[in-house]
Amino acid sequence: MTGIYLSLKFNTMEGVLMNETYLIRLQEDLRLKNFTPNTCNDYYRFTKRFLEFTGKEAMSITYADIRRFIFHMKDYELKKASTINVYTAAIRFFFEYTLGYVWDPKKIPKMKRDRRLPVILTREQVNALIDSMDNYKHKAITSTMYSSGLRVSEVCHLRYEDIRRSQKMIHVPLSINRQDRYTILSDRNLEILTEYWYRFDRPKGWLFPSTVRDSPLTPDAVEMFIRKHARKLGLPEGVTPHTLRHCFACHSLEDGVSHTFIQQLLGHRSPNSTDVYLQMTSKALMGIKSPFDTFEKVGMEAGTDGR
Repeated sequence: MTGIYLSLKFNTMEGVLMNETYLIRLQEDLRLKNFTPNTCNDYYRFTKRFLEFTGKEAMSITYADIRRFIFHMKDYELKKASTINVYTAAIRFFFEYTLGYVWDPKKIPKMKRDRRLPVILTREQVNALIDSMDNYKHKAITSTMYSSGLRVSEVCHLRYEDIRRSQKMIHVPLSINRQDRYTILSDRNLEILTEYWYRFDRPKGWLFPSTVRDSPLTPDAVEMFIRKHARKLGLPEGVTPHTLRHCFACHSLEDGVSHTFIQQLLGHRSPNSTDVYLQMTSKALMGIKSPFDTFEKVGMEAGTDGR
């Protein structure tokens, strides 16, 4: 990565123009790599923000500049390690693919993430959240995320034809892992979706269109109304659209659905991603008891045998 250590002095306007040229090339490189549109947009935005932060022309940026940016996000913006790692991945792609430099991961190590368990609502709390929504579009989106275990980006990008009514399935096209999958469509959710469809002028393209012509509702919009209703009901802090996906997994495990089947429904490539839900299920509902609770029973039986 020799070029990163160059200390070139340049005119500010010339540097800005050069960086714009590099950013255009970055967009082309991202498309050639065949990243998802969301990844392309994120990598472009994050790289642009990094360049603006440094105030330098890309060819004159050093590892020290990158580290300064990372510490700024960590210490002043209080961004999570997972978010910072995505920024770092975007910057690394920019230097490796667009500028053609060799990246030294020892200079910019990947941050260790805190593995905190997500918020899990009870079934009663989930039902209360869905029932609290007078807007039937919001109700349909929320019930679909919970009943089918969808990510917020997946539910936003559903199309009318993805709802397979006769087969009781939902088609999830090219999800975050770049693979098609099917998940379940519950009877109760189908009733809510059907009622929504008739109330909202029977949408035929995007199932949940935004007010902008021919575009789907955005994940930010969904997060806004989910958080609003959660606060209004006094639900635990930290409820987001993704909470509903967590609840789907945990409640399904409690109902006896196999770990492997849940992994397939969620679209997890690795079973490790699904394992976390085993820690959050209600052990009482799954019939799991502590050996401390079974000790007394065993002891009593032993005493009876002794008599």
